[in-house]
Amino acid sequence: MTQNLGQIIEANRGIFSRAEALDCRETDRTLAAAVRDGALVRLRRGFYTPAAIYAAANTTSAKHLLHARAALAAQRGNVSLTGVSAAALHGFDIYDTSLDLVHLLRLDKGPTRTEAGIVHHGSRRDIEEELGLYQGILASVPARAVWEVACRSSLEGGVVTADSALHKMPELKEALDALHECFALFPGSVKGRTVIRLADGRSDSPGESVTRVQYYRYGIPTPDLQFDVLDHRGVLIGTADFYWEDFRHLGEFDGKMKYQKLLRPGESPSDCVFREKRREDAMRADGRGMSRFIWVDVMPGNARRTMTQLRAALDQSRRLYVRGRTIIA
Repeated sequence: MTQNLGQIIEANRGIFSRAEALDCRETDRTLAAAVRDGALVRLRRGFYTPAAIYAAANTTSAKHLLHARAALAAQRGNVSLTGVSAAALHGFDIYDTSLDLVHLLRLDKGPTRTEAGIVHHGSRRDIEEELGLYQGILASVPARAVWEVACRSSLEGGVVTADSALHKMPELKEALDALHECFALFPGSVKGRTVIRLADGRSDSPGESVTRVQYYRYGIPTPDLQFDVLDHRGVLIGTADFYWEDFRHLGEFDGKMKYQKLLRPGESPSDCVFREKRREDAMRADGRGMSRFIWVDVMPGNARRTMTQLRAALDQSRRLYVRGRTIIA
């Protein structure tokens, strides 16, 4: 790889085209050999990235953005990133939505179609004000990207992205509300409006977001989020993911990533789990019930049973811990 090509890769933020490589005195033979030897990754026909850059893109979203850059560079008409691709560009969480395809919005009146790893979305109206330049890429602004994902993905996927967006950008709530009318006739708009209504930036992880969707699906009362539990002196014992005040019941989502975030320097995973168990005992000591959930509990095949168990646990906590209330059976 010549020095000039290295400069092109840096300017292009990790990618280069066959034409650029040939201009730098590479050949089709040297490019094919580099791909075969593992030095280059072919992103799409005529576009490549160094294997080291591809490996350093250590998330699905980061790798998707390399493919997106290549897809954008391959276009002749005017386009922008849209939907899940724009959401990935903004750094929002993606769940239950494939990143195998790059989503482009045609700004040149091009037709809606899917080909060569790209979903081309047509536009029926002028949306220039809903686009912006991010990391050198034209894309849907954050609020529009959230709405696009909300309308096109599953309810769970939409809420995960919307929660993540509001967690990262709390000020986005007003912009999301302002787009209600623009998406009134958008395909999937009914589901999209439900996503926006359920979205809450206090949700701290995709697992919590998916769990909240199951509360909604199965009629579980809406809990408070990130509830601080204090002892009798007003000292913080811990923060619960969910809390139902009317039932004096706490809820926690326990994902693998949660314990990785809680792990302290020099602490073993078992030490972390034991410390979390002591925290749970302390939060329950003042007369509260608690339910814990893991990913398998909130998956479609198990969610109904899990929510039935949660409803029973809520009723039990109300009987045991709610004082001064008349219960009519």
